[in-house]
Amino acid sequence: MITIDLSDKVALVTGAAQGIGFATARAFAISGARVLLADVKPEVAEAAKLIVSEGGVAQHICCDVSLSEGCRAMVEKTLSTFGRLDYAFNNAGTGSYYRPVGEVTGDAWDRVINNNLSSVFYCIKHQVPAMLQEGGGVIVNNSSVLGVKALPESSVEYTAAKHGVIGLTRQVAVNHGADGIRCVAVCPGLIDTSLVDPTSDGGIKAGGIPAALRKHFVDRTPLGCAGTPDVIASAVVFLCADQSSFINGSHLVIDGGMSQG
Repeated sequence: MITIDLSDKVALVTGAAQGIGFATARAFAISGARVLLADVKPEVAEAAKLIVSEGGVAQHICCDVSLSEGCRAMVEKTLSTFGRLDYAFNNAGTGSYYRPVGEVTGDAWDRVINNNLSSVFYCIKHQVPAMLQEGGGVIVNNSSVLGVKALPESSVEYTAAKHGVIGLTRQVAVNHGADGIRCVAVCPGLIDTSLVDPTSDGGIKAGGIPAALRKHFVDRTPLGCAGTPDVIASAVVFLCADQSSFINGSHLVIDGGMSQG
């Protein structure tokens, strides 16, 4: 049995108000890490309080990670609160939906690229110097199965952004491995969050997917179901732990076999 003990470590999670981000922040706390939850949504305050109510150590900041200043502020908050930064899960992003490329507006392209790719760059830009103060750390970026494979009925801008996250992850791993910083990515398939729930406020209104498309992705997943946020959270914590100390520049596909079809 693998036991992960992150006591005395500090983790930063973006997009932490709900879904994969919250599940991962909670998993870090359960493993003993102190956690800074960051999100543009004010509900991040309640998410942090819930972790504290369960015995974890957590603080929060409301910020926009699609802006460099927002990323700088959250890293500064982490350092001023906990004194160090060991792990970062750059999870924040937005969904999109399929349209022929000729119908993709410039605004739609900018929205997805800014929130799903530029945000990861800005996060890393400010996280790396903070980690260097402690001799290194681990950065995990949330890409997607669409970061490694184009699938029918998927958004061109989303696929492009998530492929970009993989490239960014690889280059940071090469550039900073000798500095003691590992950089890896997770590539989820269909995960049950508000972005894939058309009945929720976070569904189609936030760039999520309609029910018919959700069924399409479930049907092409060999396991026949969507994954849960806790599955991704467990993988992120494992990738940060010493047990994964030789994993660098890689991406872990967690999709129930969807990409094999």
